Amino acid sequence: MSIQFEHVEPPSETTVLVERVARLRSSMEWASEAIPSGVREEVRATIERCDQRLAMGVDFTVVALAGGTGSGKSSLFNAIVGREFAVPGVARPTTSHVSAAVWGDRADALLDWLEVSPDRRLGREIDQLDSDDEATLSGMVLLDLPDHDSINAANREIVDRIVPMADLLLWVVDPQKYADHALHQFYLKAASERDRPSLVVLNHVDRLSTEDAWAVARDLQRLLAVDGMTQVPVMPVSARTGHGLDILRAELAGAVSARTVAAEAVRSDLVSAGRSLAGALAKDADPQLPDVDELVAALARAAGVDARADAAAARARGAHGELSTTWRAPVHTVERERLDWIDAATEGLPVAWRRVVSEAVEGASDLARRIEESLEDAHWPTIEPVHGWRALFGKAAAASSARRRTLEVGRAAVRREVLPAVLEPTETIHQAYRALDELTELDQEGAA
Repeated sequence: MSIQFEHVEPPSETTVLVERVARLRSSMEWASEAIPSGVREEVRATIERCDQRLAMGVDFTVVALAGGTGSGKSSLFNAIVGREFAVPGVARPTTSHVSAAVWGDRADALLDWLEVSPDRRLGREIDQLDSDDEATLSGMVLLDLPDHDSINAANREIVDRIVPMADLLLWVVDPQKYADHALHQFYLKAASERDRPSLVVLNHVDRLSTEDAWAVARDLQRLLAVDGMTQVPVMPVSARTGHGLDILRAELAGAVSARTVAAEAVRSDLVSAGRSLAGALAKDADPQLPDVDELVAALARAAGVDARADAAAARARGAHGELSTTWRAPVHTVERERLDWIDAATEGLPVAWRRVVSEAVEGASDLARRIEESLEDAHWPTIEPVHGWRALFGKAAAASSARRRTLEVGRAAVRREVLPAVLEPTETIHQAYRALDELTELDQEGAA
């Protein structure tokens, strides 16, 4: 019979991210007490957001139009959509709700997650009036957000909630307020630090001469470089005249067709979480498990297993006396061995991780009790002295065998308690540490 090999596709980027988020969630459950509270809450929020976004799939790309009062977000939204939907108002702020346009299939679950009201959703169906390239935007969810500088605190809260949830941020600025401190300090710089996929649109260029428009664009590019956005282009556009709109739509179509923007947004969230976690970890630390056999042997000896083994060897040689059946593991000795284990297991790690391992490992009194009970329940070998002619030649071998068999039974009984009470919790904490440390290296992976 010939062997059949089944071809297995390599895991997709989404699958890898799902697995990484799952490891991160598990690690935070085990090691949360080693993480400063502020970082802990930030990472947990990131886990929840990434988990939810990946659960929606990456077939849709969420593009959020963000900007300040007068930037013309709603006009640009209409220009991209090609329909009058989010009508710009005269009063400011112009928008108090999130509006969404969806190219292609319905994205109700995704829009529910984004908390877009059903009456603010537009299904952008392709019809005969559309150009041939309209279908290239299939899979895009375009959001029109309230003004980030709105005097209405509720509007700013909507922006702050949606921005981290978007896959691609389309920052819209106008020639008069493109250098706004709040925009750069609290949004663009933050987006850069978190590696959020972004585009920057300089709207209303029809109000400027060509020379002035390019001068503003160059200055805006300089400011973006200060923010850390050295790879983000400035796209001069006029929502009113349509100038530059074809280039912008082509950029959006490229992002949507690649089907990687959503995954990249999740990855950037994880990179940001890794940077926050770095302070709670030790550079280049690689925690190792101590020798569990040494711990088992020491605890068995403390509980009297070695003494019984010696007595069993003596009986095999012909000595009289009963083998002890009373077990006592001194708590102070168990605690000393326990602390030595914890010290070795956390060597090179921050102090907080020693506390986490100590809390995960069984306490000395409970561990001592479990060891005593396990030894009482053990099936000890029957030891009988040798007689007759065998006694002349076999005493040493019989004694050695009796001692070995007794030690094996006793140490096996101790090991049954040490593995779940000491080894496995320590190993889990080490795995959690490595998973968190892996997250801090995600940034370097991207750079490579």
